[in-house]
Amino acid sequence: MMSRAVKFRRNASDAGRVLLLGALLSGCVTVYQPLSSLQRPAIVDPQLANLEGMRLLVRCVPGDYIKARDAELLCRRVGALFRNQGAKVETDVPRNGRSSRNLEEGTQPDLVVDLSSRLLHKEGSGPLWALTALSLTIVPAFTEYSVAQDVTIRDASGFLLASDSLKARFIEYFGAGIWGVNWVLDALVRPTEEELTGQAPARDFSRDFYAQLSQLAFNARVRSDVLRSFEPRPQAGGEQRQTGTEP
Repeated sequence: MMSRAVKFRRNASDAGRVLLLGALLSGCVTVYQPLSSLQRPAIVDPQLANLEGMRLLVRCVPGDYIKARDAELLCRRVGALFRNQGAKVETDVPRNGRSSRNLEEGTQPDLVVDLSSRLLHKEGSGPLWALTALSLTIVPAFTEYSVAQDVTIRDASGFLLASDSLKARFIEYFGAGIWGVNWVLDALVRPTEEELTGQAPARDFSRDFYAQLSQLAFNARVRSDVLRSFEPRPQAGGEQRQTGTEP
């Protein structure tokens, strides 16, 4: 009787070690696919002073997909992006649909950048997760989702200067086998820009997103400058003097 109990404990201990080892070796491999405007070439270099002297208000709108804390993080990063290009940036995260920044008070911004995120599609592997658990994650499960980052840029009066919807697709594979194989390939074969493990997918998305956002802001600046060139210039010295002889 004692031998059976000892054998049972040993088998349970071995099974626990196997489960623990499978959990430790399991990882997530994310595949990032740029869609829509994220695939478009951007000619603006985010490292240059493309927005020198401009005053920008960046508003990151929380929603069902992006919460207030994530919206604040997005605003900080986008603000840093534009500051690196020479702009004076103010950020705002509207609460309950209301912005804390009144455009009629204080110095008006040259550009108002509104950012909002949407979840377009999400699909999981469903019953495959049971097979993943039974195989100790050797058989991978996956989750696929598509997101959109909507961008609108206006002047202080509300005139629309630029807008776009930047869309991306992500596929997350979870499992020991697929993670282990890709980790080895990333370490030994793949160049850094083609890695699938670690922070590579997030880095690639940020690179494309920041490039397109910089391009949109630069386009908005050019359009704003062109529109200002058509505004009537104030006359110096009061009313314009008439030339010629009086009747």
